[in-house]
Amino acid sequence: MSSPEAGQTPENAAWAIAQISLPPHQVFSFLADVERLFRLNPHLEISDWRADTAAQSYQMSALNETSALRSETSWRVETIRENTLCTPWGIKGINSGYRLVYAQGLKRSTEFTIEPAAGGSQLTITERYLPVDDETDPRIREIDRSLVPWAAAIRRHLNRMARFGNLPGYRWWTERLLLRMPPRHRRISRMIFWVSVLEFIVFLFVALIFWLETR
Repeated sequence: MSSPEAGQTPENAAWAIAQISLPPHQVFSFLADVERLFRLNPHLEISDWRADTAAQSYQMSALNETSALRSETSWRVETIRENTLCTPWGIKGINSGYRLVYAQGLKRSTEFTIEPAAGGSQLTITERYLPVDDETDPRIREIDRSLVPWAAAIRRHLNRMARFGNLPGYRWWTERLLLRMPPRHRRISRMIFWVSVLEFIVFLFVALIFWLETR
């Protein structure tokens, strides 16, 4: 399992790559839940979310912790059909991801593309921006530095779902409870959970020693 990679291209785009241990069609279905997708961003604190799923349009008020920028964002979702499959019944398009087209701001689009890879799928997230020639342009703050952590969070979430998704209560804990919290509250909750687990293990260890000594 490789870590996400990121880079800058001359066309004012940034990207991150994540290896996921699920087949492409399952990753494609997962990405269809746009709200869950954005809430997985570990640096995005969403205060308001509005969706018109019929029109595939969305609006969001959020604070990006990496830039300390609070913004109102709206976008529409397009299905990407880059690949084609020749069948006896003709040429059929293959869904290979989604494109989010923003209505305003420096960022013009975010693309999620999926392709088969060894052990599952490769997810590439590409963000495209308007060109900015002046480095003092205040819009520079709109460049999203949470892209790589976001890709890593999506990878971890999907890989954990592939391993533990069938355990009772796991989906409720991760998607119904944790993802509804602001990122900093999620971090605190996870820390409290693991501290509690460690304390319980220590308790069992002490109890075992006590039991062995009193036999």
